[in-house]
Amino acid sequence: MLSDVDRRRVEATAGSFLGLSRLLLTEAEPLRWTGALVPLTEGLQLWAVRSDYVRGDEVVSGLELVAEADQLAAARGRALRYMAGAEGSAERWVAARGRALPGAEMRVAGAWLESVAEYRAVAELYGDGRAARSGVRLIEHVHEGLAVLRALGAGEVVLRAFCLHPLVQADEALRATMSGARLASADPEAVALALEYRSVANAFLSPMETHPGYDNPLAIRRSPLAEVDAMLIADKIQNAKDFGLYHRRSHPRAAWLARYFDSWLAALEVAPAQAREWTSLITAPTVRVMPAEQTSPASA
Repeated sequence: MLSDVDRRRVEATAGSFLGLSRLLLTEAEPLRWTGALVPLTEGLQLWAVRSDYVRGDEVVSGLELVAEADQLAAARGRALRYMAGAEGSAERWVAARGRALPGAEMRVAGAWLESVAEYRAVAELYGDGRAARSGVRLIEHVHEGLAVLRALGAGEVVLRAFCLHPLVQADEALRATMSGARLASADPEAVALALEYRSVANAFLSPMETHPGYDNPLAIRRSPLAEVDAMLIADKIQNAKDFGLYHRRSHPRAAWLARYFDSWLAALEVAPAQAREWTSLITAPTVRVMPAEQTSPASA
C-alpha cells in the first residue's frame, strides 16, 4: 500500500509518460499509451514507476526513477538490473531523447524526427513554449498533428510540410521565418505545401464571424491539393481536441469556436465518426495508479 506522499510521486510521472506517448504516436508504426502507472517498490521503498505502450501484442515500456536524491544511485542500479531481466529487454525499453538511463539499452521515441529539417525548424521556434490557457507545450500540436497524418496515410513530404505550417501561417511568423532563413534546409515541395496551407487556412479563421462558412461549409475555400486537405484535417482535429479539453467551458468565444471546427471538418468531408476516431487517437487515456510491483534485491 502506497503512502499518500508516494502516490503523489507516482502521479507526478504522468506528464513525462504522456510526452513520451506523443512522440511514439508520430512513428510509422505508432504505439499507444495505456495510462497505467506501475509503482516499483523494494520493501516499503518506492524507487521507480513503469508505464507501458502497446501496439497489438507488442509492449514497450518507459521507466521513471522517483527515488529520493540520496537514493538515486542505488535506484539506477536497481533499474539496470530490472530492465535487463525483463522479457524482450533489447526492444522493450523506450525513452525521449536525453532521458535514457545511462548504461541502459533504450530506444529513442520519435527518433525519426531528428533527421527532419522541417521538424528541427519548428522545434527551435517553439522551444519549451507553452499555450497561455492550457499550459500544453506548443510542440505537442505538431506531434499530435503528425499522428493524425500517419492515420491518414500521408506521405513524408506532407509530414514535413505540417511541421512548417507554424513558421509560415501568421504574417509575423512568415516575416521572421524569411528574415531568419529558417527554410534554408527545408524540402522545396514541403515549403510549397506549407504556403498553400497558409493561403487556404487563412481564408477562414475563427475571428471571421461574418464568414459564410459558419452557415454553409461549402462556402469555405478548399485547396486543389489532397495533401493540403490532409494537413487541414490534422490541424483542425488537433485544435478541436484541445478546445474540447481546455476551453469549451471557459473560452469567451466557445460557441463560435465549436461552430468553427464543425464547419471546417464538414467542409473537409470528415464524418463525425471519423473525427471521433482520430480525436481518440491523440487523446490521453485515463491515468491509473496500479498496485505496486514488488522487486527483490536479486531482480532489482
